[in-house]
Amino acid sequence: MSPVDIWNDVLVYPLLSLLVIFYDFIHDFGLAVVVVTVLIRLLLYPLYVAQIRSSRSMQELAPALNDIKKKYGGDRAKLNEEQMKLYKERGVNPAGGCLPMVVFLPVLIAMYSAFQQAPKFNGATLQEIVHRYLPFVEVGIPPDSKIDMTAHWLPWIQAAGRDLSQPDPYYILPVLSGVLQLVASVMAMPRNPPKTDDPTQRTMQSMSYTFPLITIVLFNSFPAGVFIYYITTTLFQIVQQYFVMGWGQLPRFLPFLANIPTPADREMARRSSAAITEAEADMEAKEAPGAQRRDQGSGAGGGRRRRRGRKR
Repeated sequence: MSPVDIWNDVLVYPLLSLLVIFYDFIHDFGLAVVVVTVLIRLLLYPLYVAQIRSSRSMQELAPALNDIKKKYGGDRAKLNEEQMKLYKERGVNPAGGCLPMVVFLPVLIAMYSAFQQAPKFNGATLQEIVHRYLPFVEVGIPPDSKIDMTAHWLPWIQAAGRDLSQPDPYYILPVLSGVLQLVASVMAMPRNPPKTDDPTQRTMQSMSYTFPLITIVLFNSFPAGVFIYYITTTLFQIVQQYFVMGWGQLPRFLPFLANIPTPADREMARRSSAAITEAEADMEAKEAPGAQRRDQGSGAGGGRRRRRGRKR
C-alpha cells in the first residue's frame, strides 16, 4: 500500500464519507461542510481550550522569560534549567499551544484532498468508500451520477457556474476567512500585554497581523469548500475564545466592546480574587510563627520581671 493510499484511508476518505452522509440528509454540500466542521471542533474542544490558555500563559510569562534570558543568556544549560523551572512553577506547558495545529493542519489538507477527489467519483464509488467505514449506511446518490457540490446559499458561486470544488471567482470567501482569522488572532492577545523585548514574542505578534494577509494571497485558489471549513472553524474559535479568554485586544479596534463584559471576565475576576485570598493566607501563615515567638518572649520577660519583683 502506497503512502497516498494510507493517507486516503486514514483521513481523506473518512472525512469524505462524513460529508457524503450529511449531504444525503441536508442536500446541500456547503451545509454538510459546516456540520462536519462543527462536529470536529466539538470533538476537539478540550484540546483547543488548552491551546488558548497555554498561548495566553506564555504571553503572560514573556517578561519573566525575558529577565531569565538577560541573566543566563551566556549559559545555555542554566538558561534552559531556569526556564523549565519557571514553567513548572506556573503550571505552563510550552508545547501546549502546538498540539491543536498538529490536528488542524492534517484535517485542512484532507479537506482539500476531499474536494479535489469528490468530483471524480460517481455514486457507486462514493457508496463503496462509505461502506469501508460504515457498512450499514446507504447513500442516496444514484450509481451513475456525480455528487452535487453546490452551496445554494452562496449565490455568487452558483451564478459563475461553479461549485465548492472550484475557487471562489470573486475571492469573497478567502477575504472573509482572512478577516475572521485576524479577529481570532487579536482576541488571542491579552488585553494588557506585558512589555517584552523578546524578538520571538514580537515576531509572533507581528505574524498575528500579517498571516491573514498571507492566507488570502497564497491560498485564494483553493476550492471554495475549503474556505467554508476554514471560516466555520474560525467562527467556532472566536466564540470559544469569547467564553474562555474574553475580547483580548479587540477593544483597541472596537472600543465599545470594552464596556461589554464576557463570561471570561467573571471567571478571571474569580481566579484573581482566589489568588489574592490565597496570598493573604500564606502571608498570615508566615507571620504567625514570628508573632507566636514574640508572645512567648513577652511572656518569658514578664515572668522574669515578676520573679525579680518577688525577690525584692
